[in-house]
Amino acid sequence: MKSSLLLTLLASARTVLTTNPPIRNIYTFPKNHFIENIAVRSNSNLLITSMSVPELFSIDPTVTSPTASIVHSFPNCTGISGIAEITPGLFALVTGTWDLANTRANLGSIAIWTVDFNKPPAHRIKFITTVANSTILNGITRHSINPTLLMAADSAAGSVWRINLLTGSSSVAFSHPLLQPTGTAMEGLHLGINGLKSQGTHLYFTNSAQKFFAKVAVDFFGNQIGNIQIISNSTAAGTAGNVVYDDIALDVNGVTGKGFAWIASHPDYAVRVAVGGTTGGEQMVVRNGTVLLNPTAAAFGRGSAKERRTLYVTNGGEFTPEFELINEGVVALDL
Repeated sequence: MKSSLLLTLLASARTVLTTNPPIRNIYTFPKNHFIENIAVRSNSNLLITSMSVPELFSIDPTVTSPTASIVHSFPNCTGISGIAEITPGLFALVTGTWDLANTRANLGSIAIWTVDFNKPPAHRIKFITTVANSTILNGITRHSINPTLLMAADSAAGSVWRINLLTGSSSVAFSHPLLQPTGTAMEGLHLGINGLKSQGTHLYFTNSAQKFFAKVAVDFFGNQIGNIQIISNSTAAGTAGNVVYDDIALDVNGVTGKGFAWIASHPDYAVRVAVGGTTGGEQMVVRNGTVLLNPTAAAFGRGSAKERRTLYVTNGGEFTPEFELINEGVVALDL
């Protein structure tokens, strides 16, 4: 515990810079679409999930006036949380029957599906399994050296699940106090491990409640190896200490472990964190209360050189006095 505290203090003390890149609105959804996550296809199209509707959306951000088309409407659920590419053109996602006020799903409703864009539309969707003992699988990622395994963040239990996409078997890979939430009511405090990405032998993750971004090594079967290493602390990213880390876009070299992570952060931040090297833990903050509206996830564009320099950020939106959700959608940061 002492070493973890020391790492947290060191991460908090890193330099924090500010920047102001151009931000473009790509698409705004109709009201009451809580936009949760994003993945990007090789053809540049954005795949967008919402926890308040059961549709997977596709948006072409390269056209003059983007629209959101429905890829598929999933049965027996109210929304979709995490999404990740497993192999080229094959994406996994999580559905559930959600209680959005508590950010939990009905026990037994969490399900894993794949969407294969290499197949014709009529054969793209495949049900994999139900994860009966979890109330939230949040960020998900493929295991970077074992493509049969999907790794998933359980924000309520403070654990990482492994799901075998070939057999449908699922189990808790590991749990840890540094993965757990710290409360059940206030925004952020009821979500422990949240965003999750893999690179090389490591999983990179955020803990919203405990306010840090970290990495942990895993073996071929997804088991934890060694200690969790805290990279940065969200309390250092905002002067009011109000920054809540959510999901991650990772740009890290799998061999050297150096690079950057962009973290979508509530209420109106995108935070770049240096990973590895002498600047590891250094944060660069983008803040914009006009176009960054409770950011939930981020992903780099794919395709042209311009797209690869673009960071797409999903907005969860903001509530009106009548408690309607508005201005949820996706924006682009031109880096």
